[in-house]
Amino acid sequence: TRARAFVLASTLTTYPDDELGEILREAAPPGPDTTAMAALLTTAPGLLELRARYVELFDRGGQRASLYETEYGRMRGMGKGHALADIAGFYQAFGLTIDEARHEMLDHLAVELEFYAVLLLKQAALIERDDATGVAIVARARGKFLAEHLGALARAVAGRAEVIADPIYASVFAWCAQLVDAECAALGVTPAPLDFFPDEDSRSPMKCGAVQLPVVS
Repeated sequence: TRARAFVLASTLTTYPDDELGEILREAAPPGPDTTAMAALLTTAPGLLELRARYVELFDRGGQRASLYETEYGRMRGMGKGHALADIAGFYQAFGLTIDEARHEMLDHLAVELEFYAVLLLKQAALIERDDATGVAIVARARGKFLAEHLGALARAVAGRAEVIADPIYASVFAWCAQLVDAECAALGVTPAPLDFFPDEDSRSPMKCGAVQLPVVS
């Protein structure tokens, strides 16, 4: 159930695709309040409007509410390579990779959310097999990934003023942060705060493509 919730969180935090309306209709509670989002998706123009809102909120340059972990922190430029390498190490350790054809970065919130869902599924499978060693390994990885990456990022994005003020995405990201916080509490993890410092001179290229989530090699 928790893995399913994280998959839904990943879907809701990525660029809206043609299947989003169907996913919302099939999604079982508990979940965020997606009433406004679902209402938009009843028509094709509504999907275009939702996509435009997503781009305006998350992909409009240096002042946007970034969904990329390495765009947070005062020293983000210096630490980006190390952070991406660390995230890649987590994915590779569990046999996962990113489809490069989708041109998405490893540190996108949606990718990190689905990776955590995969960890939950792997741990559940190991419990069924009565593999205590494997369960312990995955549990440690969950805690470390929350502490060093996902825990801080989910809170940082949900706390951005632009996200809080958005009538559609505010509830989505607040729910995602609550979902992640519950995992942190269960594992006794306290992520360090992750702050965003706008780059007035940044001219980041616009990214409108959908996120490709990790898949088993």
